[in-house]
Amino acid sequence: MSASLRSPAPGSARQSATGRGRYGSRLKRRRVAAGLAAVCALALGVAACSLKDAKAVASASASSSASAAVARAEKGIADANASATASREAALTPDLKAKRDTALAEPAPVKPLHMDEETAEGAAASVYYFLDLYRYAYMTGNTTELEAMSENGCKFCRSTIDNATNLHNAGGWNDKWEQEVTNVRYYEKLEGYDYNRVEASVSHQMITSHPGGGVDTETSSPTKNELLDFAVRHTNGRWMIGGVRVEQQ
Repeated sequence: MSASLRSPAPGSARQSATGRGRYGSRLKRRRVAAGLAAVCALALGVAACSLKDAKAVASASASSSASAAVARAEKGIADANASATASREAALTPDLKAKRDTALAEPAPVKPLHMDEETAEGAAASVYYFLDLYRYAYMTGNTTELEAMSENGCKFCRSTIDNATNLHNAGGWNDKWEQEVTNVRYYEKLEGYDYNRVEASVSHQMITSHPGGGVDTETSSPTKNELLDFAVRHTNGRWMIGGVRVEQQ
């Protein structure tokens, strides 16, 4: 009888204690895992920030190095130009310096009256002005107005602009020469053509060129009534030069 009256509680209690032990272990493991995950996330965050900061520092350093390199290159170019200019100056005799100063001081040509009018007179005046600008460019190196009235497709214009610019960049110039423009004739635009035609005879004295850089002075022979054929077009309120051809005589 006494055996039948024993309570089964101790056995149940042992089972519950064991279950609680397993649950506690799992909970502890989860907490540890969560803690490790937090530590890892924090570590990765710090590493990411460190990497970002390193990239920013590297970028700033590269930018600073590039800027310094550009500054050194610009200074080198400036020093080289200054040295070249000083060498060219030293190579000039007083007589050549005086001639150069005279050429550089040449005043810009004055635009003829009614030059921009869409008339035969306006077209002819534009040709006179272009020829004055041609001489002015070689004397002074100033090609601004010449470029302004030259169309992109004008090879003669482009060649003149480039040659005058290169001449002066090398420290050279042309002395002023006398020229005479005569027998200017204007032709109406033919059907199907975009340009009017202007023909002119040009005579000039000997042209003296000083190439610079210690190169000897060059001269070209005088010409008499050299025939030039201009293709001109009135656009945007002015006459533009589309082409120039030297006619064979």
